[in-house]
Amino acid sequence: MSLRLRLALFYALLLGLVLAGLGLFLRYALKGTLYGALDATLRDALLLARPLVNEEDGHLRLEQEPESFPRDLALFLVAGGQVVAAEGPPFPPPPTLRPGCFSHEEVRYCALEEGGFALVAARSSEWADRAMDRMERVLLLAFSGALALAFLLGYLLAGRALAPLDRMARRALELAQAPDPKARLPEPGRMDEVGRLARAQNLLLEALERLLEAERSFVRHAAHELRTPLTVLIGRLEQALEADPPLRRPLERALEAALHLKALAERLLLLARAEAPLRREPLDLVALVLEALEDLPREGKVLELHLPPTLPYRGDPDLLRALVRNLLENAFRHARSRVAVRLEGPCLLVDDDGPGIPESAREAVFRPFQRLAPGGGSGLGLPLVRRVAEAHGGFARAEESPLGGARVRACLGRMGP
Repeated sequence: MSLRLRLALFYALLLGLVLAGLGLFLRYALKGTLYGALDATLRDALLLARPLVNEEDGHLRLEQEPESFPRDLALFLVAGGQVVAAEGPPFPPPPTLRPGCFSHEEVRYCALEEGGFALVAARSSEWADRAMDRMERVLLLAFSGALALAFLLGYLLAGRALAPLDRMARRALELAQAPDPKARLPEPGRMDEVGRLARAQNLLLEALERLLEAERSFVRHAAHELRTPLTVLIGRLEQALEADPPLRRPLERALEAALHLKALAERLLLLARAEAPLRREPLDLVALVLEALEDLPREGKVLELHLPPTLPYRGDPDLLRALVRNLLENAFRHARSRVAVRLEGPCLLVDDDGPGIPESAREAVFRPFQRLAPGGGSGLGLPLVRRVAEAHGGFARAEESPLGGARVRACLGRMGP
């Protein structure tokens, strides 16, 4: 159940409780007023009828009926627990005799006891009961209408109050799909609770942007600082290899390590760049794959290509070129004899017949510097693939390959404007 619906139900329930309390108060107030007026007429009748009681010869009887009595009013004279005289409409005598006023079977009685007898006035209370029934029906109808109206208005008001939160949530989901460090959540423009929440979230995003920028700046500078001495070191090692043949094997190993460090620095630079805003240019994904395969060492392994003639796309050429190359290098590194490359729309699928990736490790391989086995590469290839795919609005994941090894699927987002 949504928060908006819960708030609307809460408003309706609260109003229902208030209206129920008010309805009960009105019902009992009206009942007291109606029966109070009825009892007043009965008491007045008793006061008028008291002088009409004749006690001569030891008998009690009503001598006459005053013309001022209402026609629907009955008088009973009770002595010794028995009705000895009655005047007026044929109402049932009071079942019991007690002082004051009481009701029985839609008849209201009031009694006046004096000496050895009691004078009882009776009048129908049906009109009061009908008035109460009509009022209860009106209250029930008003109660139902008020509840429905309260729910509708509460739903509309809750939607209006929660609209800024809904816009913030939609924007946050958009940023989760396509992260942009400089993006902010919409602020409602008023500094109420929702406005303060939006402002606090944007301040948090600004702080995170500063932290990310500091991290990217550190990686960029570190990679730059590493690349320059590594380039010099590689040049000196190449010169040494030409000048000192007896030291060739140690120098070759040193050169290999230096080249590895240089590739690591370049991948760190690409990782930092993948976090920055993209530059989108028209390109052909098929051409990128073929270009990456030109100078890629295959080590005698069979390559199967399943590519369309062309596949236009708009994206960052350098980052996409790095994505394709790292996918292919990873496949050739682990394949035993076969690698298959397939393009299905903006999805690049690379299969190999190597040992594969255990299901429990299929997420870990996309974390930086996570290797399944020693000597398995720099540990930045597949993380770079995922970063580049996500920067283009897509994803990357590892699957089981029909070749028996691993399949890495890298899908890009929509083709872009």
